[in-house]
Amino acid sequence: MKKPTFLYRFVIFSVKVFFKIFYHHKVYGLEHYIPGSALIAANHVSFFDPPAIAVSCPGEIHFLARQTLFKSYFGKFISAVNSHPVQKEATNLRVMKDICVMLKEGKKVLMFPEGTRSKDNILQPIKPGMGLLLSKSESAILPAYVHGTFAIWNRNQKYPKLWGRTAVIFGSPILWSDYADMDRKEAQELIALRLTQSLGELRKWYQSGAEGIPP
Repeated sequence: MKKPTFLYRFVIFSVKVFFKIFYHHKVYGLEHYIPGSALIAANHVSFFDPPAIAVSCPGEIHFLARQTLFKSYFGKFISAVNSHPVQKEATNLRVMKDICVMLKEGKKVLMFPEGTRSKDNILQPIKPGMGLLLSKSESAILPAYVHGTFAIWNRNQKYPKLWGRTAVIFGSPILWSDYADMDRKEAQELIALRLTQSLGELRKWYQSGAEGIPP
């Protein structure tokens, strides 16, 4: 795979410094960060979730964004930092095909399996599409729990706070090979259940003191 562009590396470095200074950002569970393609599946409570995860990853990752954001020079900028447009009227099948192409190319793609930002910092039901994506790509899911962004910039706040503490905790990867011999529909349901459990376990691990290696 080609190396990240200079702009991508510069933006990630700049945002990392910002999060470190203002939010004392910490990263846990890099032992679980597998090489190659994967869906990074995270809880979603804030506009700050994508940058918090991006600066926590030791390698390059890719994002999905509404096509309307790609107009004018801003669109050129977010394209340069690995954002890919999703049409508002696009079918789930079309989006899944695009994601599978990126995974087949060995990329890591950030996903928010709840589908939208939580209003109360409580994990919403995981969409069944995560299991379908894993089965189609035969790749892996890397669970990631984001802490602190809700207090800094949730849906009820017009602007973010310039103080606080954030963290990203990576959990044990969910591998398609562990489900390959099952009925696909059953496997997809079990994958969604496992991801829900994993994000809950990571939250509990962090809130209990963040000792040792995350589950």
